[in-house]
Formats: sequence, structure tokens, C-alpha cells
Amino acid sequence: MVVPPPPRETEEVPLTVFDLVAPTYHVTVLFAFSPPNPTTRALHDAPALPAPHRTLRAPQPSPPVLRGAGALVVEAEVSSELADHLPLAPSPEVARLHPPVNTDAPTPHVLLVQINRFACGGLVVASSAHLQAADGFSMSTFFHAWTDAVRRNGAPLVDRPVPYGPGALSPRRPPRCEFEHRGKEFLPHDGVACRQEQGAGAVHLVAELKRRAQGKYTMFETVSAHVWKKINAVRGLDAGARTSVNVSVNGRGHLGTATVPNGFFSNLVINESSGATARELTTGTLADAAALVRAGIRTVDRRYFHSFVDFGALHVDSVGGEEVPLEPANVDDPDVLSPDVDSDSWLHLELHRLDLGHGGRLAGILPAKVPEDGVVVVMPSLRKGGGVEVFVAPWEQHAKEFNGIAYTMD
Repeated sequence: MVVPPPPRETEEVPLTVFDLVAPTYHVTVLFAFSPPNPTTRALHDAPALPAPHRTLRAPQPSPPVLRGAGALVVEAEVSSELADHLPLAPSPEVARLHPPVNTDAPTPHVLLVQINRFACGGLVVASSAHLQAADGFSMSTFFHAWTDAVRRNGAPLVDRPVPYGPGALSPRRPPRCEFEHRGKEFLPHDGVACRQEQGAGAVHLVAELKRRAQGKYTMFETVSAHVWKKINAVRGLDAGARTSVNVSVNGRGHLGTATVPNGFFSNLVINESSGATARELTTGTLADAAALVRAGIRTVDRRYFHSFVDFGALHVDSVGGEEVPLEPANVDDPDVLSPDVDSDSWLHLELHRLDLGHGGRLAGILPAKVPEDGVVVVMPSLRKGGGVEVFVAPWEQHAKEFNGIAYTMD
């Protein structure tokens, strides 16, 4: 059953400079909750964030994107028991638990939610959000606000408008670009499908990985380096080929409230790359790879984020009177990141703490099929022993070989 959206005011919002460099596809995440659970009506009625119904557009003269339909809610009943589908893992059955996105006929909806109720009373709530509408941090804020409102019988925790869009970002006066963003995030002025399935696995050997990385690097840096090396191994790249690991750096810890207000809901991340040749990555140690990941992350600091906001004011929002078309530099071939890898940290999003109340518990989290080979997600494990879960989207022909070496230390 498709639930029509209630009539409400629609506001067209231009994309920010951060939105423009975000990937142009939906990210789907499934959350499984064991019974007992709240009613479907309670889930549907609970307000999450008091933002207006949003339509996004790219600033002219770029072509408009994400126009139209806002959010779509789908309700479904499943005749089987939730336990029959746990632990959540990529499969044709799981694919039916969320609306189709990233297909040849793209959905006009910025957000799609499918509420699946199982015969036992268990729930799988699937959310598919377009990355140009919100980054992972903003979507985690949405999920927490939603579950909090359900537990509070619909009473929102936030009773003020949520800041979003270019008007919420405050550049310096006058704006000044201290770094070259054309040729990095955006193409210079003269710039110019594969089948895949997602493999999932828990990394239980994090302590050993950190020991081999000399204990100097964070869990995310160490795990990203390990997976980067393994993906490089199964791809069989030429020894001299360049490969990079791209990491999303969150600007919220770098920009003060004078630049971005608390509660800003949109994108506020920049991807930073660390590179090596395939030979260097193969012959180097885990510590060498982790050092590259760390060095890349640290290049995107407070000064860099301020420069990027000012660049947006000058070239996107036309504060300086310029209207220069911008084309993101991170546009890869369809579905393919190779020879690169994108590693995203969900370790601090607190998704494993989501709670609908009523006595049920969160029993599983699964990033659904990602439409690009080489995407890696690192998140806390729900297993009793803790640790982390690492979800990897390899090409189908690489998945078996990757699973065979993912836990090896050589």
C-alpha cells in the first residue's frame, strides 16, 4: 500500500556547494526491529524533523535535479517470520523489502520509506534517501528524531525550523578561496554498468589489525586500509596503476556556528583521496596504507572547509556576481569506482542505538545494494561481542575471491 503524502507547502531549495559534489544516487538502509513494535500508524504519524516539504534544484545554468515528489511511504505485510531473514544479508528476498531505486527509471522521490510488518510482529524499516538531499550525519539525525518521536507518542523533540539550503551557510566577508577547488572537487573550466552485488561481513580481528598497524591509527583508518589492500588484490590492477581510497570528511567539527548553524540538515562533507600505485599498496605494510588514509583525512581541515564555503558563495550562489557553471570532478563511469575505493565511517552515527520503544529491539542494520563497485561502509556491530561490521560492494566476479581473503592478515 502506498501512503499519499499529506498536502503541505512545497519549497524549492537550490543545492549548496556541498550538495553539488555529493553522489547522485539513493542510499538504502534497512533496520530490523524484533517484536513487539508500535503500530504502522504510529510510525507514519510521528513527525521527524519540522522542515518544509523540500524540492531541490541545482543553481542555474546547471540543469535542474531532484525536482518533484518529496517523500514516498510504502507499507507492506510479509507472511514469514522476521527470524527467517536474520541476520540481514543481501539477497533477492531482502531486495523486496525496499522500493526500487537507482534503476533505469529513476524515482522522482528524494526519500522513500518502506515499512514491512512480519507475521510475528517484527518490522523492517527501509529508508532510501538521495545523497544530494542529505549526508549520513543528517540522515542519522532524521532516524533518531523519528524513533524518539515514536517513543514520545508523536511529540517532536525539535520544535523549531531546521536550517538547510545555501541560505543557512555563512561565508566569510569578503569570501576568499585559499585552496584550488577547480580541478579538485570541480572540473577546471576546460574539463571534460556493471553488475555487482554487495558482500557483508563482520571484522572480528580489529585488535590484530591495529597491532599490525603499530597501534597508531584509529579503527576506521586501520580497517579502511585493510579493505583497500584486499580490494586492490582482487582487482588485479597493473603494478603501476594508481589507486585511491576516498574518505568523506564531516565539516561539522571544523566549521563554527558562525558559518553553519546547529542542526543544519543537508550535506556538509568533502571527499578526500589518498593514493598509491597498486604495487606500493601490495608491497607496503598495513601501517603504510593506514598512514596514507590518515594523511588524506587531515588535509581537509578548518581552513579548507571555510575556503570551500567561500568558493560556493562566489561560484554557486553568485554572491560576487559570477555565474560560472560547475561540474563535479568526482563523476565516475556508471557503477564503477575501480581503481578507487570509497570508505565511509558510520561509527559515530549511533544508528545501533535506535529504539522504537514498546519492548522491541534493533536486531539488524543493512546498507542495501550500492550502485557502485568499491563502496565500503564501516559501522558498529550489533553482535554481543561488539566490534565492527564492514559492508563492501564489489563486482560480482570479485565477491567470492574477496570473501576468501578478507580475514587474512598477509
